[in-house]
Amino acid sequence: MDIKKIINISIDEFNGSQNQYEIYKKNDFLLMGEGSALDSLAIVNFLTKLDKNIFRESKKDLDLMNKIFSRQGNKFTLTDLEELLKNNF
Repeated sequence: MDIKKIINISIDEFNGSQNQYEIYKKNDFLLMGEGSALDSLAIVNFLTKLDKNIFRESKKDLDLMNKIFSRQGNKFTLTDLEELLKNNF
């Protein structure tokens, strides 16, 4: 399974589902933390789409929200997300 592809599909779904926020497919795009363009509801919406797409592809339930919200650190980028997913497969 290609993690990057699943992330990009989820970004496209998120961006197409609303018009208030946009996630850019840049490694340093800040998903969470001070300066993020997303509010908490938007990040939950995106992570729900991502979790669904991961499950669809792998039949694995990663409990992604818990892993992300319980991690240490102030900022969380697309690169951080990709690394987290690679380390959990």
